[in-house]
Amino acid sequence: MKLKKALVPIAAATVALGGFTIGGATPASAAGYGCGSVGHNISDAVHKVVVGDMMDGPSASCRQTRSVARGTTFYAWCGVYNKYGNLWVYGRTSDDSMGWIYSQDLTKESGSVKIC
Repeated sequence: MKLKKALVPIAAATVALGGFTIGGATPASAAGYGCGSVGHNISDAVHKVVVGDMMDGPSASCRQTRSVARGTTFYAWCGVYNKYGNLWVYGRTSDDSMGWIYSQDLTKESGSVKIC
């Protein structure tokens, strides 16, 4: 019964994030992914940017590398949950800029995001 109760918030978060599919992720998944880090190309997700800044790490406290225009295509490589439990996705834009974007600034078009 505890497992079922634990899965309800995860399912709700998945729906709220536009169908992100990430298994076994915890805030500890960000271990080793601080400012200046890069992810690995292990996912097949394609998203559109709603609004957002590309950062050099999975946190709003990391350095912004660029602003990303609404509607820009973003190819997700992988994602991590930072120490606050926020999902950040590493990937590249259609013009080949690479970096981290907060998951709530993205809408999924296809595929899934795997943990880095």
